Amino acid sequence: MPPAPKIPAPHVQAALRQASPAPVRPASVQAARPAVTHGAPAPHVQAALGRTVPQISPVQARLAPVPAPPAPHVRAVVQRKEEAASKPERLSPAHLPPTQGGEFTVYEDRKTPGVLPPPPRWPVYALHCPDGGPCVLEDVKTGRIREAGTVYGGFVRMSRVGPVYFSPRPALGFPGDSHPTIAAGTPEGQRGKRALVAAGEIGIIDGQVVGHSDKTGHYQTRKNLYQSGLPPEKFHPFTEDPREWYRKGR
Repeated sequence: MPPAPKIPAPHVQAALRQASPAPVRPASVQAARPAVTHGAPAPHVQAALGRTVPQISPVQARLAPVPAPPAPHVRAVVQRKEEAASKPERLSPAHLPPTQGGEFTVYEDRKTPGVLPPPPRWPVYALHCPDGGPCVLEDVKTGRIREAGTVYGGFVRMSRVGPVYFSPRPALGFPGDSHPTIAAGTPEGQRGKRALVAAGEIGIIDGQVVGHSDKTGHYQTRKNLYQSGLPPEKFHPFTEDPREWYRKGR
């Protein structure tokens, strides 16, 4: 009977295990490892790139709010400006009747020529009265537009194709800025222009012109009723009290 094989001592068994080659893993275990696509970064590289790409927060991902459309009275003013800019300037404006055509009369300051007027105490507005809508006031400094409502004040017109400039007054019978001062506060006046084509007082109720008069103080104007750019049927002589305009209304 052959002798039983000797079992190596524990330290010998440990040395033999370290010297033997590593066992081959089964194919099922190798297939479980994630495959790397040819040309694609390794998983650890992809993870590093993901940490470096800035993330967009939900607040940043929101779309910018769409601005609200302008109010109807603002759209009307913008439309009138665009139409005026697209029309070439003519010697005889189209709104004049044949008997009132031709060049406008230009008026100079009669009382204080060559003297600079004081700066305006009240805001100066460009008055816009679109067809079928209430009049609005555009601040010549800020460009802000608001409805005219019910106001009274003085006005000037610097050129035959320019707007009517309005300066409010506290109430009927209260003094306000003089017409030379109003003219000096207009964009044309800021550029040094002193002459104008119309000056007077104007009353507006609920956005509608109820009357306007000629100014015979510093300026003597309105030989041509259409030079003011205001409704000629609303013209009143300077001898008539403006309170009568408000009594008659529209």
